[in-house]
Amino acid sequence: MKKSILLAISMAIISTIVTNVVVASNDVEVRGQVTDISVPVFTWNALNFPGFFYDIDENIGAEQITLSLSGMESASAILDGDADLDGNRGITYSTTAQPKDFKFKPWGRYNVIGFLGEGNFVSYDNTVTQSMKDHQESAAYLYDNSQDKNLLTNLQISRVLIDDSTEQVVTSSKPLKLKEGYALNLKSVDADANTATLELTKNSKVIDSKVVVPSRPDATMSDKTYYYRAEVGATKGIVQIAVHFKNAFHASEDLASIDGVFQISDEPISVEPNQQYDKMMVRTVDDNTDTITMDNKDYRVLLNKNKDMVLMQNIHIKTANQDAINDTNPLRYYIYKTITGGPETETADEGTSDTNSVKPKGEETSREPKLPSVTVNEGL
Repeated sequence: MKKSILLAISMAIISTIVTNVVVASNDVEVRGQVTDISVPVFTWNALNFPGFFYDIDENIGAEQITLSLSGMESASAILDGDADLDGNRGITYSTTAQPKDFKFKPWGRYNVIGFLGEGNFVSYDNTVTQSMKDHQESAAYLYDNSQDKNLLTNLQISRVLIDDSTEQVVTSSKPLKLKEGYALNLKSVDADANTATLELTKNSKVIDSKVVVPSRPDATMSDKTYYYRAEVGATKGIVQIAVHFKNAFHASEDLASIDGVFQISDEPISVEPNQQYDKMMVRTVDDNTDTITMDNKDYRVLLNKNKDMVLMQNIHIKTANQDAINDTNPLRYYIYKTITGGPETETADEGTSDTNSVKPKGEETSREPKLPSVTVNEGL
């Protein structure tokens, strides 16, 4: 009897653990506005698709994707991979960079672009903002200290990893932890000279060292800002990491106060024309307007009942599994983005079934890059 009770309790515990793991490993589906195939042209942007990048504080977000249907029937439609008379294909995507203030406003601003739903760095901006004037700054410091200013000139962009103005304290025993294995270490503070010696490490290896003078009464932006200039892909000498020090002093141990941090990834994202992102291909890159366009060249997509297809990375298109499909109740569909909700999905090896895209003639294997994606198989 006791063994039976213990077994029942053990099974209940195991069941609870398994249930929690399944919940933790589920992905979140962020969907756009629902439309149907009676609408020949439909566009999603940051206002009707929350999967696109959008900064509500500064009203920044210029991504948009347009689906233009052909061969429309009540139960199916085609997104053609061939260009029409105007040069447009069934799926077109565009995005443009926009200026954004650094969280640490005396640095001025930089240009950010939404790409595949994420905010990415394009370039430093040399505009003298009102915030800079308010802090008696007459030049954009990070712009001035970058050799190359614009990543898009080299057909690449980079993720913004940190943009923060939260005040924090670092000590000789507590470095500033950055992203991608970087850390900024406070090696020493000379109270007499008002200097602080810093070392930047990546994966515990020292790659740079500098001295800042933040506590000097007449300290300038140059005195207070540590920056690390690096090659990001083909872009030379761009400021990749910047840290603004409010002060530094010696007490029981060396201390420094930080009120501005900015970091971009050292692994750029290629936006070179003809770069393939699943069914979408980069068509044009204009570094004058900082605009990127993509379309579904060579990939004809059929929309019909109960389908879930990857468009580009973790942005999908889903059609309804609806019982009745007719002229008054045409096939519904939407785009959505998957957001990882649990640790297990990072290593999950789930494929995406897609029988609706026709590959280019003569190609037996897909040109699509092996990018992780997880679909959610629910109807509309």
